[in-house]
Amino acid sequence: MPTEKEIVIIQKATVYDLKRILKESPGKTYTQEEIEKLLDAYITGVEQ
Repeated sequence: MPTEKEIVIIQKATVYDLKRILKESPGKTYTQEEIEKLLDAYITGVEQ
């Protein structure tokens, strides 16, 4: 089981990953549905 410090590191890495994904298309505006699909794809990819 991860420690609290490890959990914080994982959370920060996740946010960083998502930030990099969103920066790939700087002029794009995302709908709520698109963001949900992006998050679902990220989570599914992380689990594999």
